[in-house]
Amino acid sequence: MLDFQCWICGEGIDRSDRGALLVSVEGLWRWAEGRRGRDDPFQNIYLHSHCAKERMAGATMDLEPSVFGEED
Repeated sequence: MLDFQCWICGEGIDRSDRGALLVSVEGLWRWAEGRRGRDDPFQNIYLHSHCAKERMAGATMDLEPSVFGEED
């Protein structure tokens, strides 16, 4: 069984949260310049859908509802 913990709240993520997210973090400029190698460092973080909706709003944009499997 796979166990995932939300990066924001620290609680476990159940499979019933169909919109839960996996976010990959890596160096922006390495990625943008196409210099990524398979051994370059990266990290995945896991988020409840409700935590992501509440906390991942940017200054100029929000996450699209389709990210969570929702219609507009």
